Amino acid sequence: MTQVAVPANFASDLDGLELTHNRVDYQVARQGNAYFVRSKPQGAAPTFFSPPHEIVLLTGSHNLQIYWTETGEAREGRTLGQFPFAYVIAEKKWAPMAQTFLVPPGPQPVYSKGDWNNGCINCHVTQARPRFVGESTFDSQVGEFGIACEACHSGGRRHIMENRSPVRRFALHLLGGPDRTIANPARMDGPTASLVCGQCHSIWAFNNAAASVTWDQHGGSYRPGGQQLDLRWVVQPNGQDHPREREELHQTDPHFMRDHFWGDGMVRMTGRELNAVMASPCFKGGRFSCLSCHEMHPAQTDAPTLQAWRTTQQLAPDRESNQACLQCHQALQAKLTAHTHHAVGSTGSSCYNCHMPHTTYGLLRAIRSHQISSPNVRASTAFGRPNACNLCHLDQPLAWTAAKLSEWYGQTSPALTPDDHALSAGVQWLLQGDAGQRMLVAWSMGWAPAQHASGRDWLYPYLIFELNDPYAAVRFGAWKALQTLPGFSGYAYDYTADDAQQKQALALAYQKWWQEVRNPGSTYRAQTLLLPTGLFQPDNFERLLDQRSSRKVFLVE
Repeated sequence: MTQVAVPANFASDLDGLELTHNRVDYQVARQGNAYFVRSKPQGAAPTFFSPPHEIVLLTGSHNLQIYWTETGEAREGRTLGQFPFAYVIAEKKWAPMAQTFLVPPGPQPVYSKGDWNNGCINCHVTQARPRFVGESTFDSQVGEFGIACEACHSGGRRHIMENRSPVRRFALHLLGGPDRTIANPARMDGPTASLVCGQCHSIWAFNNAAASVTWDQHGGSYRPGGQQLDLRWVVQPNGQDHPREREELHQTDPHFMRDHFWGDGMVRMTGRELNAVMASPCFKGGRFSCLSCHEMHPAQTDAPTLQAWRTTQQLAPDRESNQACLQCHQALQAKLTAHTHHAVGSTGSSCYNCHMPHTTYGLLRAIRSHQISSPNVRASTAFGRPNACNLCHLDQPLAWTAAKLSEWYGQTSPALTPDDHALSAGVQWLLQGDAGQRMLVAWSMGWAPAQHASGRDWLYPYLIFELNDPYAAVRFGAWKALQTLPGFSGYAYDYTADDAQQKQALALAYQKWWQEVRNPGSTYRAQTLLLPTGLFQPDNFERLLDQRSSRKVFLVE
C-alpha cells in the first residue's frame, strides 16, 4: 500500500532512468540508498535541470508502483509531490501516470503537489492525519505506513498488557472464547465486519465541514468494531439517507455520482466494494460480509500458497468456486443446472459469472462487481451497464439475452431498438459506448469463457481497431486481450505511443491478422457487423462509431 522508498522496495532499478513526458525531461539517479529525480524542459541543456528531489514513498507492489517525492522546501517537508510516471509491473514498463488510469486523454496530471497528503493518505496508511497548513502545504502524520494490524484490529495496548499473563492466555485458549481486548472481524456480525474493510474500501464523504476539519487535524475516530464511520458516511446513490449532505455533495461536485457509479447505482471502479456489498440482498441477512469469501490471514504461509492467495484477491480456500455461494444457498446444489440452464462444471454454471460479472474497472483491467445481482437486459438499455449474459456471449444481441431470461426466469423484456435485435451487444458497446464500457468489453474479449461462448475469429478486427482508442487504458485492455488470441501471443505494442504510432501499429496488426492469422475459410455472421469475408460492414460500422459516447470518463482508483 505505502512503503518507505528504500532500494529493496522498488519494483525496478531506477538508477540512470531517463524519461520524457509532456515536454519535460526527467532523470533519476541513485545516491546511496536513495533515488533522486531532476527535471528540465524537453531538449534543454543539462544546466537547466532542477534541483534533485528525493523519492521518499512508494505506493503499490503487485500491479502498479507509484512514486512520491519530497517537494524541496523546508516548510513543505511533509508535503509530497509525484514522479509523473508509474511502473507497470507485469509489463516491466514505465508509463505516464495519466495512462495507468482510465481518464480522458490530455496533458493534465492525475495527481499534483499535496494530493497524496489530501487524498491517498486517507486509505493507504494506518491512522492518517493530513494536517493541512495552507497553500497546498501539509504537515502530515501517520500511525504506520501501509495497512498495519491496528487498521483491522484497533489499538493493541490493552491487548498486549493483559496477555503478558500466561494464565490468561491459557484460559482463553482452553475456553475458546473471544478476547475482548482486541477487535476481531471474524467474530463480528456481517455489517460490523464489513465496515472494517469498508473504512477504506468504500465511496464515502464527510458528514460536514467540521468533520472534515477534525479528520484533517486528528484523524478518524472510527475503530474496528464500531457501527458507523463516525465522521463520514457511505454514499449510496439511490439511498434516502443524509439528504442535506447529498445536496452539499452535489453542489460541490455535480458529477460525483456519475463518475463513481452506473446509472442504476452499481459501483464502476475498484476499491469501493463496501458500497456494492451493502446493496446486495445477501447483506440484509446480517451474516454476509467480506469475510464470507475473503481471508486476510491464510493458514498456510509457504511462498506458492501466498502467491496464489494474492492472485485470487485473498480468497479463502474453496471460495474461488461455487462453494462461496453454496455455503448459504445449499438447496441450489442439487438443482444447479435447472437454475443456471448451463452444464455442470461449465463457466455458465459459475455463480460468480452470472451474479458478480466483470462490470467494475481498476488497475488496467475489468474486475468483478461486488454487488450480488441477477442478470437483466434493462440494466444495459437504461443505464449502459453490460449485463452478465452478454459479457460472456459477446456475439449475441440484447434481444437474444432478453428472450433467454424471459424463457428461463420470466423476466419482462424492455423496449429494444432494431440494433438490439440485429447486432451483437459487445459490438454496440465497443463502438458506441463510453470509455468505461469499451474497456470492459475489450477485457472480456480476452476472457477465456467469453471466447469459448462467442468464438474468437471475429474478435481480431475489433481488438486491433481499439489499439487506436483515445483512452490509453482501453488501448492497454485491447492489446492484452489481443495477446490471448492465436497468432498474437506476446505481440509487441506500445500503448503509450502517440496517435501516429498507434495508427501505424493498428495497420501492421491488421495486416498480420489478414495475411497470416485469418482463416480464409471462416464465415463471419452479420450480427458481428462483419462481412462474410471478415471486413467491417462499412455503413453500419461508421454509423455506430459516429454515435460513440463522447462524455468524459474518470475512473481513478
